Amino acid sequence: MSKPSTYFLIILSKEAPHIVIIGLGTGGLYSSRAAQRFNRRTQIDIYEKRDYHMFSPCGIPYAIEGKVKDFDDLKHAVPTTRTLQIHLKHEAMIVDPEAKRVKVKNLETGEESWVEYDSLILATGSKPKILPVPGANEFLGKGIYSVSTPEDGELVRDIALKSKACAVIGGGAIGMEIALALKHLGLDVHITKRSEPALPRNVDPDMGTILVDHIKEKGLHVHFGKGIDSINGEDVVESVTIGGELIPVDFVVMAAGVDSNIDLAEKMGIVCERGSIKTDERMGTSIPNVYAIGDNCLSYNMIDKSPARIALATTAYRQAMVAGVNAAGGEAVYDGTLGTFVSYVGDLEVSATGYNTPGAERAGFEVVSGRANTVNKPNWMPDAKEISIKILADAETGKLLGGHSIGSEGTDWRINMIALGIRNGMTLREFASVELAYCPPVSELYDPLLMATDVALRKLDAKRRKR
Repeated sequence: MSKPSTYFLIILSKEAPHIVIIGLGTGGLYSSRAAQRFNRRTQIDIYEKRDYHMFSPCGIPYAIEGKVKDFDDLKHAVPTTRTLQIHLKHEAMIVDPEAKRVKVKNLETGEESWVEYDSLILATGSKPKILPVPGANEFLGKGIYSVSTPEDGELVRDIALKSKACAVIGGGAIGMEIALALKHLGLDVHITKRSEPALPRNVDPDMGTILVDHIKEKGLHVHFGKGIDSINGEDVVESVTIGGELIPVDFVVMAAGVDSNIDLAEKMGIVCERGSIKTDERMGTSIPNVYAIGDNCLSYNMIDKSPARIALATTAYRQAMVAGVNAAGGEAVYDGTLGTFVSYVGDLEVSATGYNTPGAERAGFEVVSGRANTVNKPNWMPDAKEISIKILADAETGKLLGGHSIGSEGTDWRINMIALGIRNGMTLREFASVELAYCPPVSELYDPLLMATDVALRKLDAKRRKR
């Protein structure tokens, strides 16, 4: 019989740390998996307030629309083992970091007990942001709803099926997805936000215009750049005031983003900044052996290490894989976030990664960009579809800073390529030499991604000649 590998022997020799994880979302699940992959003897207890394990929040708009037939389809069970225990209907009340213990409350029985830990992972997630609009707090649950759980989504869908008109506050990806889902149900939908561009943190204004025009074509009343003045009614919502115009509606969906759940962290005395838990490259907090991951934490941008908080499941996953290893006694480092994402807005995909131009300029970069407006396959292919892609780079070094793309098909893999290029510190010239696969039913020989790169490269060369 052959000897086991050295790595296998090391794992077996490790002690069995006890990790407590608060919150069973993407971060809670994958940090537990990372910890047990690193050290199979790790004992883990996860505490979650819900009465079920996991759910997929990104699927809620599609369940409202009816593409997903049942809201229960969004819920998922996590297998437990001898070394992984999940405690549903349990809430973490207090953490005593000096004694390394957590007081948890059984929400069914009311019983409270102390649980000791070697490492603690805070995966407490986020909560819907309620804008300080006149009437917002007064009508919560009385015509104003947020959509952050399957239960929220099912309630909104039930109300929508008995209504004629509604307003959606928030023009981010989720806001537009929900607004279009409600339009699909036959409602007259008004969507509003204070700033004018669509997805101002992700895409440039010239690209955002494509999305605005598209949702207008879908029949939405778009009030971007106006915001909402007030939400009105007697006992329930009856209307909203947008830009001075009184608009009758039956209900309002608040989709203006999320705030970090940091109540427990603040009680512990953990350092928080910008409304989130400050973390280091190991996802550690200001208290030893306590880690934070996901929507509740402030980490940093991969490009320039500036503070960044990105509420994406993919970000939570990557942070969790680092925190889990470290909580189990390892040494892993998080390399930062790019906020890479893709969303469906009506019939269009929108994808982005890294900085957009306003964000890069605020960070101190001089930006050079290239944009290609073309089709994703040879135009003689009957299913060729329009695509617009933009790539950004630092005018001084030529290194990639970001990119975004909008089209009916194929935006995601192109943005993933840009994200990989940023991750590897590639310049425009290096990126332009990347060999991409080609087949007429799939892509163009001279791909739109390389077209945009070449446009940016020509601009960069022109800038350098002028210096």
